[in-house]
Amino acid sequence: MSKSSEQFESLRQDIDALAERLGVSSILIMRSLPQHMQVEASAGRHEDTYPIGAQGQKSSLAENGQALYCERVVDIAGPLYVKDSRLEADWAGNEDEVEFGLSNYLGYPVRGPDGEVYGTVCALHEEAKAYTPEEHAALDELRAKVEAILAR
Repeated sequence: MSKSSEQFESLRQDIDALAERLGVSSILIMRSLPQHMQVEASAGRHEDTYPIGAQGQKSSLAENGQALYCERVVDIAGPLYVKDSRLEADWAGNEDEVEFGLSNYLGYPVRGPDGEVYGTVCALHEEAKAYTPEEHAALDELRAKVEAILAR
């Protein structure tokens, strides 16, 4: 069963179902803080890898200076797809790959009611994975639900 901060408790079943539907190791809702990305919800086989409130340092603070996947989504304010970070020079050696073995990533920016990027919704997996248009739409639907909660 997924875990979430109180704010996103109503989405727990949705993110569990999405992790199963996409067949991925992890679905996350992440919040962007000035120096960190923080876990707000986690589902999938790796949900315990990402406990609620856990923080990953942004690249300006990281020892290797490697950007986090979600950090890049926030920075570009757009979606990011990394088929296999082990084969992409820009992503080889990133924290999710090295620490957790998650080399595949698909993420979308989440905007707050002010239009600023709040954070991300994302899927991570251990193996290279292509996503169908329907799977992209399903993750984007979660993004819309998160934004609706933030707008309340």
